[in-house]
Amino acid sequence: MTKLRRWQLNATDPLSLQLAADARLCPTDYTDDQAWELTLGTLDSPALVLATRYGGRAGLVSLLPMWNHDGRAFYQAQAYAKPPYVTGFAPGYLRVQATLTSQLALQAEYWVMESHAVGARFTVANAHVEPTTVRLDLFAHIGMSGKEMPPRLLPLPGGESALHLGKIGNLHPVVALAGASATDADNPLVTPKIGRTVTIEGRQKAVFQWVHAGLHSPNESLTLAQHWLKQDWDKYFKRIEQAAEALPDIETGDADLDATIAFSTQQLVHSALKPARSLPYHSFVAVRGPGRGFSPRGDGSDHDRAWSGQTPTLAYLAALGLASIDATIAQGIVRNYLAVQQPDGWIDWKPGLAGQQQGSLCLPILARLAWGIFQYTEDTPFLHEVFPGLLKFFDRWLKLDADGDGLPEWQNEPQTGYVFFPTFAVWQPWGQKADIRLVETPDLLAYLLSEAKSLKEIAYFLRNDEAEKQLNEAVTRLQTALDSLWHEGRYAYRDRDSHLTTTGRPIITDARGEEFFPAEDLTPPNRVIIEISGGVNLTPRVTLKLDGVDANGQPISETATQADFIWVHSRGAYTSRTVFARLDRVTLEGLSRVYRVDISSVDTTRLDINALLPLWSAGIPPERATALAALLTDPAHFWRPTGVTMCSATDPNFDPSNADGCGGVWPFWLTLLGEGLIEYNQPDVAADMLKRLLAAQTASLKEQKTLSEFYHSDESHGLGEPGNIGGFVPLHLLLRVIGVRVISARKVWTGGPFVWGAPVAVRQHGVVVRRSPDGTRVEFPTGHVVELANDSWQEVIDPKLA
Repeated sequence: MTKLRRWQLNATDPLSLQLAADARLCPTDYTDDQAWELTLGTLDSPALVLATRYGGRAGLVSLLPMWNHDGRAFYQAQAYAKPPYVTGFAPGYLRVQATLTSQLALQAEYWVMESHAVGARFTVANAHVEPTTVRLDLFAHIGMSGKEMPPRLLPLPGGESALHLGKIGNLHPVVALAGASATDADNPLVTPKIGRTVTIEGRQKAVFQWVHAGLHSPNESLTLAQHWLKQDWDKYFKRIEQAAEALPDIETGDADLDATIAFSTQQLVHSALKPARSLPYHSFVAVRGPGRGFSPRGDGSDHDRAWSGQTPTLAYLAALGLASIDATIAQGIVRNYLAVQQPDGWIDWKPGLAGQQQGSLCLPILARLAWGIFQYTEDTPFLHEVFPGLLKFFDRWLKLDADGDGLPEWQNEPQTGYVFFPTFAVWQPWGQKADIRLVETPDLLAYLLSEAKSLKEIAYFLRNDEAEKQLNEAVTRLQTALDSLWHEGRYAYRDRDSHLTTTGRPIITDARGEEFFPAEDLTPPNRVIIEISGGVNLTPRVTLKLDGVDANGQPISETATQADFIWVHSRGAYTSRTVFARLDRVTLEGLSRVYRVDISSVDTTRLDINALLPLWSAGIPPERATALAALLTDPAHFWRPTGVTMCSATDPNFDPSNADGCGGVWPFWLTLLGEGLIEYNQPDVAADMLKRLLAAQTASLKEQKTLSEFYHSDESHGLGEPGNIGGFVPLHLLLRVIGVRVISARKVWTGGPFVWGAPVAVRQHGVVVRRSPDGTRVEFPTGHVVELANDSWQEVIDPKLA
């Protein structure tokens, strides 16, 4: 493993030591994936602990080594002359080194062979000229239902022994150590363990190799463990090393930041899984760790949200991050969406490997994603393959336009990927609870405009003149539609039918009863929101009737049933289908006095990140892009210590933790805005924004030893689901900010203004690209070198490989 980057990372450094099978190199099992995590000890804690939960079957199961030499035991970190530190890692692989004594050095290499097998190779080097004797004992702690369960010894032919961890759910895991015998087998007071004693000649090394396998019977597990013990591990390690060259290795001059980027990239590759029965191509899961991956039903249909399908927000981050690493996986994510496409163009929002679907139309981002993947792969047949389906998907979205004005509407809040925007937030007690189907929004127009522009670029590249002409017309129409949402110096929400952006106000507050007479004039005309709460989680059988005057001055009556409300626990909300000029009477037939009633008009002026997303579409006038960039960088609104937050800090429901309001920094939306800033010639702002996020991610890895789903807006720590890829380093944006795209060992795109500040180097596919304020240097694996000024984006090819 000489080509892996050399690290020296101890327990106080940024670390993310989860291990899982690398889908590029080995089998993965969607219904029973066993991931692990290594912990480096400090002081009196165990020096090395490899642990799993078998996907949730166990509380915690740990495998630990204990060394004996010259009458001393080496178990706790403080017993080592130099405690363990990480020196190398790659997907599915970790290398740790330590010093037992001044004369005995340890190298521990952990490797996940497949979803059901993990192992380690411990190499002990004797620096003394005289022989010395060392013993390794390997034992397990098994936590089940709050109790410590003892392992059992499994006798083998020839006097050797393996360790049977007992019945853990439907598994019978076994640990086999090459040449092992039982330790203290006759002592019932000692926890069973297996070990091996070796005498190491002077200046020589000894290897201890073990494998854990988790299958449904002791014999199956033992057979799998012994199979891997018999393999030539060096052959597999060479494959791991070669595959690791595809991962971008980025040197910024900041060792902590470099480790954060590298671990994030490793874990991103871990997120990929091989095809399963319902999706024909590689997919990904949101969290791949020791507590995930087991399906009690055996088909994956009972997996939780992190494993139940590929969401488009995560697909955008993951596929673009993986595109330069493994084109097959990145392209497969797009192909999976098209594999579930219906004849009318419909694509589900979250197709899963077990056939799961969410039932909502996918976020319109797939053409932009496919075009982005192509920038890394330059795979023209891929574009030919996916273009027809992507065009049909785009056309399907344009049909969701209830008033036929060219501005389609969202069909539900989850479609947006974020359910905490204060204007809507139907599921939150603090939300206004406006029905998003009745609002025209700048974010949806930005997505659709981006799709149209991406499809147009693809059509042009494929020389499809007819499609290009049609898409050019679609771009113009969507630009005009988006322009109509410009309101008081920014893009804003507006009512679907009245096309007005209005402030809201309370009409009736905390009332009880069945009938109310507000006699409220609404100027300008507006919709009203009726909210019912209380009742101990019982949904009332209520019929709502609204009487008043519509926007044309005509009397009108509107009726809604219980089923028309959106209910969350004991709280229901309904947005009137009528735009009222006056609300005279509200009747709630069948509503008892245990329920409270609140009525208000809709406020569409509240400012959130969706007002900025047209920047990402790259289809707005430059002066408006400048105005949005100024709004984005305004600390009074979005610009926070850890990046760009989700709604204006002036909003009454802004919460930097996103716990009781709208907020936090989410890498998906930060990536979109970063791309937009780059498109509109503000890469320096994009770099500043990204560095703020990276600082928070680095702090999270140092303190929490994991990246998180999102980050506190004002404090450097992670929030939400630990290990969720939505909170990984946005690799695509990082490479765009640095100005490097490595296509292959013979071709690189690089250039543009250098805005990172300190010199930076990117190594990938054997190529090294160095950028600094002084210029750019490209070093190809053949030895060919090209030096460039930091000017326009340009293609660099090694003529020796042409």
